[in-house]
Amino acid sequence: MATAKKDYAAIAKAKIVKPQSSKRMPRVLVYARSKKGKTRLGTSAPGVLVIDPEQGTDYETKANPDVWNLTSWEELSNEIYPYLRSGQHEYKWISLDGLTAIYDMALNFVRSQDEEIDLNRKPDQVKIQDYGKANKLVGGLLYNLHALSQVGIIITAQERMIEVKNTDDSDDDIENSAYMFVPDLPKGIRGVVESIVDVIGRVYTVNGTVEKKVRSKADPSKIIVKQVEGTERRLWVSPHPLYSTGYRSGFILPDYISNPTIPRLITAMKEGKA
Repeated sequence: MATAKKDYAAIAKAKIVKPQSSKRMPRVLVYARSKKGKTRLGTSAPGVLVIDPEQGTDYETKANPDVWNLTSWEELSNEIYPYLRSGQHEYKWISLDGLTAIYDMALNFVRSQDEEIDLNRKPDQVKIQDYGKANKLVGGLLYNLHALSQVGIIITAQERMIEVKNTDDSDDDIENSAYMFVPDLPKGIRGVVESIVDVIGRVYTVNGTVEKKVRSKADPSKIIVKQVEGTERRLWVSPHPLYSTGYRSGFILPDYISNPTIPRLITAMKEGKA
């Protein structure tokens, strides 16, 4: 019996698309030291649900986002992800506000599971194999979330400094640096999350003369820009020899976005201006 010949031209025509036709929402990775504004940036997304393992949203009363206070890895994998996958919600964005803490939850879950099997294992002992199992759990979750194309994903992480070793495949500018700032995650998970996101940004603050929008005293309906002494929050997105940063966009973005919000970042990606 002869097999039907496939029409590969028709298959290709149905599957080849233009980037403009993509309806996938953006994925954003943001990292910084503590208290630099990662959580606040995540809450700036419209229609966001914050998955919070650190209770970092407790005082975000101005933004007042919807928050799911995460207490365990099981809750994330058995309740939160199935809820998001069901599509029975109105959220446009999901913020994993603390992937560093979420990874620790996965590691604790792996360790506790093994302790139930191995009665000779010392309590709170972490084995090398535990990291491999935790990497599989967290990596799998990240890929599953990435597949939810109808919602935007914001992932935050703590920052760490690593030593940069000279290798043949390293960037020339990085080879001249002795260290680099990266998201505080195991190398395997850092590689996964950096590969699936569209923007990797580093939040930091600067002190000095900054621009501030205020209402005019003469005409309260008007907004004027004043130069004042203060602190400005910035999101560095441009490739940099000291930071693990970068973006996917057909436009050249500025090195950093002042007073960043998720809408301003997405506008910059799509239009080339913040």
